Amino acid sequence: MAQWQVAYDGDVAIVSMDDGKANAVLAPEFASLEAALDEVVASRALSAVLTGRPGYLSAGLNLKQLPALSMEEKKDVVRAMGSAVLKLFLLPKPVVCAVSGHALGAGAMFALACDLRVFAEGPFRFGLNEVPAGLFVPSFAVELARAVVSASRLTELVVHGRVLTPHEALSMHVAETLHAPESLMAAALMHARHLASFSGAGYALTKRLVRGAGADTARASLPGELDELARMMDGRNP
Repeated sequence: MAQWQVAYDGDVAIVSMDDGKANAVLAPEFASLEAALDEVVASRALSAVLTGRPGYLSAGLNLKQLPALSMEEKKDVVRAMGSAVLKLFLLPKPVVCAVSGHALGAGAMFALACDLRVFAEGPFRFGLNEVPAGLFVPSFAVELARAVVSASRLTELVVHGRVLTPHEALSMHVAETLHAPESLMAAALMHARHLASFSGAGYALTKRLVRGAGADTARASLPGELDELARMMDGRNP
């Protein structure tokens, strides 16, 4: 299991994960992210940066371990994923995602749940690739994408599962800026410090007003989606 870690750079909390590989995730990693976010909320940090390791924000679900899980355990994975990304989506402090490499499936969800995204330049892939993989995009991920992606591109990126390069993400306004990998964290911290000036009760309440209805809809839909998504995951087992 890879743990999300919290470090501090002045008033900015840095939430990161590095498993030495692709930062693939299952229920324990989602629970670890929730614990890290709870720490950030309770801390004196005014804003946060979420990031991964060089080359990977996260490749998404751990497809090596997923087939060995029971149907109930697969449901637990989906439930944990929805809970974690919606907590990030509604975090009452500003969050910048430093997309340090590949971000697919759950990895793209982490980025979409943040307030803005800065990307590392490189041969990296970003997207909700569930449909091409034989799955469906759960309501919580649809709501994350809806908050970021223009209505004219939502079908392309969510329903068709188009995967973007960093430059394509920039052209579609998914990425705020692109940076050389060695400059990415400095850029993310700069944006986080700027957003910190807005932090407070007004920011938290307004963020909830903008995003809360979508998050509430997703939470209400999740119980009815668990069986079908777990079944589809199970059908992909070798």
